[in-house]
Amino acid sequence: MSKVELKIEDVWLEIDYDYTEGEPEVTYYPDGSGCPASPDRVDVNEVKVKGVDVIPIISDFIFEDIENQIHKLYED
Repeated sequence: MSKVELKIEDVWLEIDYDYTEGEPEVTYYPDGSGCPASPDRVDVNEVKVKGVDVIPIISDFIFEDIENQIHKLYED
């Protein structure tokens, strides 16, 4: 589990999350099969403001913004 503090809409959020790096596409295995690429994944486990869990009241829009900002932390 990783932790980060992000400022979203002028509020500092304390976020616990898991980040899983995606896998690249394999066009062909020796047997002729293949495997599509999988995307990077962010699983947000906890969001707190001043120690208070706020996940139940976060809108989908804010939740997506949190995930997008975490993805940006891992971009090269």
